[in-house]
Amino acid sequence: MSKQGRRESSAARAAAIRAEQERKERRRNLLVVGGVVLAIVVIIGGLFLIQSLRDTTGDAASAPSNSATAAVDGVQVAAADEFGLGIGDPDAPVKVEVFEDFLCPFCQQFEAQSRDSLLQSAKDGKAFVVYRPIAFLNEYSDRSLNAFAVVLNTAGPEAALAFHNLLYDNQPAEDGDMPDDDWLVAKAVEAGADEAAVRPGIEGMDYEQWVTNGKDDASKRKVTGTPTVFINGTAITDANSIDELVTKTEQAITDAQ
Repeated sequence: MSKQGRRESSAARAAAIRAEQERKERRRNLLVVGGVVLAIVVIIGGLFLIQSLRDTTGDAASAPSNSATAAVDGVQVAAADEFGLGIGDPDAPVKVEVFEDFLCPFCQQFEAQSRDSLLQSAKDGKAFVVYRPIAFLNEYSDRSLNAFAVVLNTAGPEAALAFHNLLYDNQPAEDGDMPDDDWLVAKAVEAGADEAAVRPGIEGMDYEQWVTNGKDDASKRKVTGTPTVFINGTAITDANSIDELVTKTEQAITDAQ
């Protein structure tokens, strides 16, 4: 091969090498840009997910916002602990938390046997009683608890306590027909709420997410059934009957004085 041919061949190879290097460089740049774009998408998606979770489970996720305090039979009543209704002085020596389902027949028995004594303990400054209704059993549990939140938010704690008591005093059979929304609205009005104020929220399940959040919160505290009673943060686990649960609750209040 002549010198001229060899020079042309070398130039061609050099050009081919440069072209291949440029192709690889373009590919590498595309990969870098693609990786950056993907990372941005992942970050944005993560931020969206975090915000979505905050929107559905945060404190402002449709929780009742009525912060009023009422006096019922000479004792303070107000919303408590995000998911409950508190009776008495929060600084009382004993905090009694009652996790209950509005459809639970054992909860109704506990209510019938303990309501007056717990109210008296709250009035005497011996106990701060927090009713923590949760929805464990069926769709009526969810609807009645949502209605409770609607009453609390629109009519205040006095009406909410009256509604709470009415639901237990008129509890349906667990295996029978469940009351409809009109019935819940009627009980809310009987408790002191305004029909026009509560009907949309009851029929629209305005506090459905709050109901779910309350159930999740109870599960985190190892509540597996109702009624469950906590005394200063510790659950009573050795009661073998409702009678015994009531007795142990009242005894715990007495022992703490």
